[in-house]
Amino acid sequence: VNWALTLALIDVGTEGSIVGIAIGQPPKVTSNDFEVAGEACKDEDSSWHLEAFWRYQASDNIAITPGLLVVTNPESDRDNNTIYI
Repeated sequence: VNWALTLALIDVGTEGSIVGIAIGQPPKVTSNDFEVAGEACKDEDSSWHLEAFWRYQASDNIAITPGLLVVTNPESDRDNNTIYI
């Protein structure tokens, strides 16, 4: 299971520029028939993907896109540290 919701606004700052945010859940195993040492393998925790970006249209041929990505509980495991990009 995975999903994402994105919202973007166009022509912010300059014509052709885009500001956006996204929130979603990276792929997560909720059920399967695979077992290791007699225990079913599934993701007990939930991971979240959060993103914000601004594509600044500097000219007709050049766009600069700074952004921030955050992934909480990577690999759907709360023992993993949050990732910031």
